[in-house]
Amino acid sequence: MNQRKALFQIALDILTKQEAKKLLKPEVLSVVDIVEIGTPLIMRYGLSIVELIKDWTKGDKILFADTKIADAGRWETNETISAGANMVSVLAGASTYTLEEVRDATQLNQAKMVVDIIDLSLSDENKIKFIYSLCPDYLCIHLSTDVVKKGGSLLEFSRQSSFVSSRRLPLMVAGGIHSLNLPEILKSIRPAIVVAGSSITKAPNPKLEAQNMRRIIDETIFF
Repeated sequence: MNQRKALFQIALDILTKQEAKKLLKPEVLSVVDIVEIGTPLIMRYGLSIVELIKDWTKGDKILFADTKIADAGRWETNETISAGANMVSVLAGASTYTLEEVRDATQLNQAKMVVDIIDLSLSDENKIKFIYSLCPDYLCIHLSTDVVKKGGSLLEFSRQSSFVSSRRLPLMVAGGIHSLNLPEILKSIRPAIVVAGSSITKAPNPKLEAQNMRRIIDETIFF
């Protein structure tokens, strides 16, 4: 990884658009690098929410649409980018054909591809090699909300992944990250992107939690 420190991404998931707009105040936007339009938000409002958030952020932030594409890779990628997204996600469990379609569409549109291994401990060596061969922009080590609610640990999950131990791809990390466990996650995984969702959006003081996490990221320099 060439980055000296991680980028910071806020995830907007199970929210109304009014709640999302309220969270995207200048004091929060000023400390994040990427705004994620989460899967639940897209399911609730469709891709029009991507256009709205692009307008709310005045085009100053990278927009990641967490589409979790599983099929129709080229079409879904093109539609998402047309709505204003700079990054899209595709599931690692998708077919090799779908993964290739997403890669080709993102490259053609100068967008970023995120391969999401959500809750999946890949053991298929051929699939792992194929994902490496795609050279996605990011590989997301992702623990789902449902698993986090049951006590799952992102750090434990990451230790099972050869993608983390090899460090051959830039890593995005997501799932139950907050200011208390962030230092250990940064130290152990050395991610390119840190994603925080409900730890900010459901915090009593979202601005303070976002600022605390930004400070921790800024104090953790990768060499």
